[in-house]
Amino acid sequence: MFRWTVSLAMLLWLAVASVSLFVDAPTIGDVSPEPGEDKNASATKANVATPAAHTNFLQRDGQPLIGFAVNLHYNDDRERYLQAIDDIADLGCNAVLFATPAFQTNGASSEIRIETGPGRGPYRERLIELIRRAKQHGMATALMPTVLFTNPRGGEWRGKIVPDSWDKWWQSYHRMTDHFVAIANEAGVDLYVVGSELLTTEKHAQRWHKVIDRVRQRFDGALTYSGNFDAYADPTFWDKLDLVAMNAYFDLTVGHNDDHPPMEHLVEQWREHRKRAVAYAKSQGKPLLFTEMGYPSAPWGLKDPWDYMPYDDTVADHAVQHDGYEAFFQTWSGDLKRTGAHNATSESSASFVGVFFYEWDPYRTGDAKDTRYGIRGKPAFDLIKARIDALRN
Repeated sequence: MFRWTVSLAMLLWLAVASVSLFVDAPTIGDVSPEPGEDKNASATKANVATPAAHTNFLQRDGQPLIGFAVNLHYNDDRERYLQAIDDIADLGCNAVLFATPAFQTNGASSEIRIETGPGRGPYRERLIELIRRAKQHGMATALMPTVLFTNPRGGEWRGKIVPDSWDKWWQSYHRMTDHFVAIANEAGVDLYVVGSELLTTEKHAQRWHKVIDRVRQRFDGALTYSGNFDAYADPTFWDKLDLVAMNAYFDLTVGHNDDHPPMEHLVEQWREHRKRAVAYAKSQGKPLLFTEMGYPSAPWGLKDPWDYMPYDDTVADHAVQHDGYEAFFQTWSGDLKRTGAHNATSESSASFVGVFFYEWDPYRTGDAKDTRYGIRGKPAFDLIKARIDALRN
C-alpha cells in the first residue's frame, strides 16, 4: 500500500547516488497557515472559483475508468516502465494513476523532500514521459504524490504524521505540491490527487482549503483527495473537491472465522461496503472514485489487503487475490458498465467514476514467493482481462 521504508545501508548509498530537490516555490501571501486551528475551524475565504464539473472528461467513451496505479518509487528501468504503460493499455484499461513519492525522515519531521534517482522518485523528465505515454494510448491520467518515510520510528506511516512544527510542515507541503502541479500541467494530467491517507492532517481543514485553492488556481483538471478506507468520512473538505475518493482496502472476512471465506461471503461484504461508500459520496453531492483497490497474493490478503509485507517463509496464495477481484467485479460490474456522462454538480449525484487497481508491478511475475499486488503471471490477470472485455463489449 505504498508504505515502503529504506534500510540504513540503502540510505547511505542513496546519499551519494540520489538527487535531493528542495523546491523553492513562489511566495503567495496566504501560504503560511495560521497556528492553532482545529477540525471545526471555519474555512478560509479565498478568491477562488467554486469547484466545477471537471469530471465528465475523465470518462472515456462514456465508460467509467478502469485502470491501474503504477508505483514510481523504484523506476530505474525506463524501458520496463514504458512497457508497463503499454501492457496496461493492452489489457483494455482506459486509465493510469501515477503514484509518485516525496519523502520525510519520520512522523515528527517538518520538512518534505523531493528526491530523485535510484530507489527514490522519478526524474521530472521521466515522469512526464510516462504520463505522455499513457495519453498516447488515449488513457485518462491521474497524478498522486505520496509522502513516504525514509527512517520511520517503529511501525509509523504517513497517516500518523505529527511534525515538530505544523507551520513548517504545511509550508513544505505547499512547495511539494507546487512542484508536482507544474509537472501535471506540463504533462497534461487529467486528475490531480492533492493528498493521500494523511489522517492526522485531515483535522486541519483551513490548511487543506489553502492547499486546494492554491492548486485550483494553477490546475484546470479535476481534483480529489485519497481518503483511507476506514476513515473516508473524516475529511471535512470534500466540498472543495470534484470527487470523493478513497483507497478500498476493506476487510472482507468480517463475520467469518476463516481468512479465506467463500465467494458468497466476500460478495456480501463488498455489497455492504458499496452501499456505505455510495451513500457517503451521495451525501457529499460528489461522484465516487477508488484511487487504490487491490489484493496482495498473501494468506491474509482478504482480511488486511493493505498489508503487503511478507514474512520470510510466506508462500504466495494467488487464489486469495483472484477471489478478492472476483468479488469486486460481482459487486461493481453494473456501475462499471454504465455509460453516459454524470453530473458532478448535482446534489443527488453519486455516480461511480471508476477504479484504479493497486498495483501494476513491472518486476514480479507470479512465482511462489510473489506475495505482492502485481497480477502478471497470476490467475487475477486473466480474470481482470475477461471482465474488462465483457464490460467494454
